[in-house]
Amino acid sequence: MHISTVINFQVFLSYLSNAPPRETYRPVILWHGLGDNYNASGIHEVNESISGLYPGIFFHSIYIDEDPSTDQQKSLFGDANKQVDQVCDQLRGIKELATAEGIDAIGFSQGGVLLRGLIERCSHLSFHNLITFGSPHMGVMEMPLCKDPRDWICKRRNELLKRQVWNDNVQKRVLPAQYFRDPFEYEKYLKHSLYLADVNNERKDKNATYVENLTKLNKLVLVTFTEDTTVVPKESAMFCDIDTTWRQTIPFDKTDLYIHDYIGIRYLHEMGRIDFRDIEAEHMSISDEFIEEIALNYLGNK
Repeated sequence: MHISTVINFQVFLSYLSNAPPRETYRPVILWHGLGDNYNASGIHEVNESISGLYPGIFFHSIYIDEDPSTDQQKSLFGDANKQVDQVCDQLRGIKELATAEGIDAIGFSQGGVLLRGLIERCSHLSFHNLITFGSPHMGVMEMPLCKDPRDWICKRRNELLKRQVWNDNVQKRVLPAQYFRDPFEYEKYLKHSLYLADVNNERKDKNATYVENLTKLNKLVLVTFTEDTTVVPKESAMFCDIDTTWRQTIPFDKTDLYIHDYIGIRYLHEMGRIDFRDIEAEHMSISDEFIEEIALNYLGNK
């Protein structure tokens, strides 16, 4: 080896030892919504946007099946409880997540209410921020609206599902039915709801672990779409309820869930850890600029 080569190598080692340490960022996970899949172009765009701001950040798109087509199908049909358990195991098997001191989680629509259940139940992982976009945290009173108003098959299907929503077979098979919550049929909801009534701790027997895990969050960011006609009522995205006497929206801090602090929402709010954001658009119409704003404020190492 030439002397010049040795000297250059020593200079290189000296540079490495004196160079500032590479910035590290909290890993990010994302759970897509109903009718979407983990490998969709929109998910890749979100990843690219976040990675552009935080080079080298670890990003994981949650899946129920590695085949995108099957993953999309399972966003409609399946058991939410089993899917949350499956994802908990999936994430625990990823070194970057299992050893992380804090994970930032993004949930799109249905994915947000599933992610919240994951945080409440998956105690082996450490979560930092949870950001949900138009997620039905207080359930939906209508089945997802048909994209084409002239699609009578879709409308007929929704009418049938709504009539049969408390049927055990529907509850165990159709994901939107598992976060269906009609305040006018509240007792039926408490009795039959496969998923939401549990993760909202609304039944008589409360799960203290849910409160303990959710209140560890640094921030809960609730994004609502002001023109949302898919999540009905749209205020469900910010944990609002419906007054069955006056048929009006009950404000966030006047609901039983808040007053009795079933899952720790009141505690987070009083500690200043809940941020409410809104987008003046239809359901899941999110601009690149808004994604970047959310990333700059809640992701990285802040």
